[in-house]
Amino acid sequence: MNGTSDIGEAGMYGDEGALDPHRAAQLLERTQREAQRELDYRSPWLSVIAAVVALVGFGAVWLTVRDQHPFTGPTTAALWVLYPLIAIRIATVLYAHRRASAGVSGRSVKLRQAEIAAIAVALLAVYLLMFALADNGAGHATFYWMYGLTATLVVLGGCWATRSAVREDWQEFGVCIAVVLVAAFGALAGPRAMWLVDGVGLCVVLLVAAAAEAWLPRTARSDI
Repeated sequence: MNGTSDIGEAGMYGDEGALDPHRAAQLLERTQREAQRELDYRSPWLSVIAAVVALVGFGAVWLTVRDQHPFTGPTTAALWVLYPLIAIRIATVLYAHRRASAGVSGRSVKLRQAEIAAIAVALLAVYLLMFALADNGAGHATFYWMYGLTATLVVLGGCWATRSAVREDWQEFGVCIAVVLVAAFGALAGPRAMWLVDGVGLCVVLLVAAAAEAWLPRTARSDI
């Protein structure tokens, strides 16, 4: 009798200590989501920095070109504002990537490196085509700046959207599609207004992305 009682009590306590299947599935999903987020080095502050870079950098260029008739391109002073801001954005991404990938190895890191290499090759092709066209007589400032800025945003947004779709990361997919649409509408606005449309549009998209990145972890915790 004592043996039967002990077994019953052990079974009872074992059941109490076990996770409910639904709760276990939620914990697993949360763990996977947080691990992926760490590897992707996404965070609200990175999106906020990118939003400021877009608004201030493109806004500074727009202030110098809005009264140009004909359009001759950004002034040297505007580029001295734009390029350092872009450098700061790149530096923050590299820093975050280094921290997120410290001590991490294996298939995920190799996949990330392959994705970055593919985007770099796509951008290189864009710029080589631009220089080839410019060398053959299409070197007007309007073409140079409109093609360079728009193609860069479309390639970055399109490549990352494809990557997000493969990984079923629909939040990031939506952000990438929004970036491509902003670039397209900016091109339609013309060489002068393009800078304002791109700056304001990207700022709004990135701030919304930052809010979503800050909000989703809280909702994930509340679901458990």
